[in-house]
Amino acid sequence: MDIPEQFHFSRRRLVEFVDTDVSGLVHFANFFRYVEGTEHAFFRSVGYKMHTADGADHQGWPRLEVSCRYFKPARFEDVLEICLRIEEIRSSALRYGYWIFGPEAADQSLLASGSCTIIHVALDTKAQKICKAPVPAELRRKLEQAMAAEAGRDELRRRAG
Repeated sequence: MDIPEQFHFSRRRLVEFVDTDVSGLVHFANFFRYVEGTEHAFFRSVGYKMHTADGADHQGWPRLEVSCRYFKPARFEDVLEICLRIEEIRSSALRYGYWIFGPEAADQSLLASGSCTIIHVALDTKAQKICKAPVPAELRRKLEQAMAAEAGRDELRRRAG
């Protein structure tokens, strides 16, 4: 997976002792926790939550598919940068790529990368059924604007270069 020039969102996270094994390396499953935390922060940054519960109305974004390719380990007290990029918006689902960089800022040390596909669902609490639901229109608009702004920058770079 190539590293894009721009991301739609990024955040930093300190590797805590609880994230590591006896050798001081981050356990592989914790990379997914870091990505999920970044995903939640991204949604909050555009005015949305990953899970809402208002009376009988519950909505969320469970995972359909996740992947991760590991390149280098992360260690206790490393400061990681987790970057997200929206790749596709479907009627009820989103797919984004993620890249996790290590503390070696000079060479942008890529530790892991992958993708995640999530689906918007509504929970009928009375019937105890989960049904897919359309991506909320306002969220779709914000995500499409971010993708269009990036496409415009790419076109300008292509023409200039």
